[in-house]
Amino acid sequence: MPRAVSASAPGRVNVLGNPTDGLEGAYAVVSAAIAMRARLELRRGGSFRLSGEGSGFGKLAESALKVLKRYFPECAERVAEDLPDVEFSTEIPPESGLAGSTALIAAFLAALRCAYGFDRRRLNDYILAELVQRAEEEAGVVCGYADRYACVMGGLAYMDFRGKLYHKPLRMEPLATYERLDAYVDYLPILICYLGIRRSSGEVHARFRSAYMRELEKVKREERSELVALMRKVGLTAMKGKYALLEQDWEEVGRLMNLNHRLVDRAMRLAGFEEGAGYYNNTVIEYSLRIGALGAKLSGAGGGGSVIVLVEPEKEAVLAEKLASFMRSLGLTASRVFALEISKTGAEAQPLE
Repeated sequence: MPRAVSASAPGRVNVLGNPTDGLEGAYAVVSAAIAMRARLELRRGGSFRLSGEGSGFGKLAESALKVLKRYFPECAERVAEDLPDVEFSTEIPPESGLAGSTALIAAFLAALRCAYGFDRRRLNDYILAELVQRAEEEAGVVCGYADRYACVMGGLAYMDFRGKLYHKPLRMEPLATYERLDAYVDYLPILICYLGIRRSSGEVHARFRSAYMRELEKVKREERSELVALMRKVGLTAMKGKYALLEQDWEEVGRLMNLNHRLVDRAMRLAGFEEGAGYYNNTVIEYSLRIGALGAKLSGAGGGGSVIVLVEPEKEAVLAEKLASFMRSLGLTASRVFALEISKTGAEAQPLE
């Protein structure tokens, strides 16, 4: 077993279907892992000293070890007998709706698997993604499964979450279906607009999910729920979008992205968010469409974070400049625009020489 390893994991954007991965387990999401990554170096024989940029990773790392002990006690014992020190950093803007915290915990678990020689048949990537989900839940972070699977597995993927609505313990619900599409579509003409407004996606998801689950109980009593009906339509955008993505029918992808956003904006208002997806998110989305974007929507939770904008191929640079200038004009001085680059690799770790 190596004494020291380096590890990393990508962030992600949700292209279609979100946030049904956290709300309605009967539907699907299309997500893409992105080239921006969280990175760390782990050295065995330490005192569990954590050092790096930003706060919050310590709680996530401790939660990951608790979850590992719950489901794989023999692995947790190996770590407890030979504690690691960890240095971490990230290229993903904090609280940006790009799964930055998920990428860090995915990299941490991948590093543990490599450094301590855990059996990859038992701790395969599907199980690793499920452990990341439960580690974040242990830390009080409410979010969907798409983040966890995309950060661990990478690529552009169509994910099916049937049977996972209630977030049950490991092995008491099915694993997600993770179908890679980047063998057919390795380029998406999408810009990522980071607004520079930090917000906790977990808090937004927790509030949204709580409202949805209350409404779902009404449906079970055969009462009408607009919120549940809206989210079912959101899930269908991913199912229909799979056709459009494989055919690289960008106009149809854009239409579905716009529909996805309108539905979610309305659903968030029903869930108690007065500004729906958020004033700045909606303002940037509306401007994107005015200057010729094919589609625009939230990447993750609302209230800040990031917006993704689909443009005609080869027009990324022109629209990126306009979007960057517009966001600065709104006073969003920390905002940035990135061209989406699909990360073929998910969470990975290798020995340090």
